[in-house]
Amino acid sequence: MATTSSKDEMLEKVQESLSLGPHACASLTQLSGGTANFVYRGTLIQPLQDGTTTIVIKHTEPYVASNPNFKLTSTRCDFEQAILSGLEQLSPISHSGITVKTPKLYTFSTETHTQIYSDLPSSTELKTYALTHSLTQAQCSRLGHALGLWAKTFHEWGAADQQQSLRKVMIGNVAMRELKYAINYPRLVATIEDFPNVLQASKEVLEAVAKDVRAWLDREEGSLIHGDFWSGNVLLRNAPFPTPEEPWEVFIIDWELSHLSTPAFDLGQMIAELFELKHFKDIDAGIWTIEAFMKGYGRLDDETAFRTGIHIGAHLICWGSRVQGWGTHEQVEAVVEVGRDFVVKGWEKDRDYFEETPLRYLFA
Repeated sequence: MATTSSKDEMLEKVQESLSLGPHACASLTQLSGGTANFVYRGTLIQPLQDGTTTIVIKHTEPYVASNPNFKLTSTRCDFEQAILSGLEQLSPISHSGITVKTPKLYTFSTETHTQIYSDLPSSTELKTYALTHSLTQAQCSRLGHALGLWAKTFHEWGAADQQQSLRKVMIGNVAMRELKYAINYPRLVATIEDFPNVLQASKEVLEAVAKDVRAWLDREEGSLIHGDFWSGNVLLRNAPFPTPEEPWEVFIIDWELSHLSTPAFDLGQMIAELFELKHFKDIDAGIWTIEAFMKGYGRLDDETAFRTGIHIGAHLICWGSRVQGWGTHEQVEAVVEVGRDFVVKGWEKDRDYFEETPLRYLFA
């Protein structure tokens, strides 16, 4: 773990690197949420021309910020800069007064590996928002639909001929493509040892799934995805949910894992995290948002639907079982069991099974 002194030294280092430019800050405040980078909100000494008084600074080192012993290539910020620059051509998506967009990248220093973005003041991630605010089904319908519509628009935009040059750049983010695979599918098989009573009987299927995903990644170029698309990377104002007449901005952040792969990874990760809200905390908003998200995204072909179901299950097994303090031992075992069934039934292409679960919306 990074020590307090090392965090303070990094803050001072970052503030000093900005001191002579237009983004010089009177103060920096470290933001919670991400673990891989050093992220701060900066209060500008001089407002920008548009009146902006605060910015977000993201500084990358060749390791995970919360654990310096975990080495991670710093080139990830180069790819994040590339995708965010490209995304300036993707118009924000609006639905029922909610506008989903990516933050504006003001500048990027290749020397210091520091990015500066537009800020969404007084904001929090969707995961925390759902835990601390009571959302109605109507509110979830609006928000989920907007997020799904944005995700569909982004995936279609990324696959268009106009983004061919961007895809040629992003296909080079091999390290993050391999990390995405490693933390899900080899880990899926490894988790059998942690829950043998739940997973051992399905070992053959889990191994086959991991092998199949590996073969797909080796065979297919894939399409442009976010790569870490979940409720923790959706920012919204930490305020009462607005009426349809009140404009509300939602930011999709943290693009360093963006690469070419299957959209099922984006869809599966988001849906799995929303599902966990219901499973661990009995928050109906999780299921309501899944339904609206898929309505906004639109119909999937069967291959993508089943692959999404498999990835939801893999995420529940690999990540739902490891979130500290989320649930009881019984709840953790239960989420592994649910994840197992999603993986197995997705592998078997058992559509009738999914029709009786919250994942029925994948086939709607």
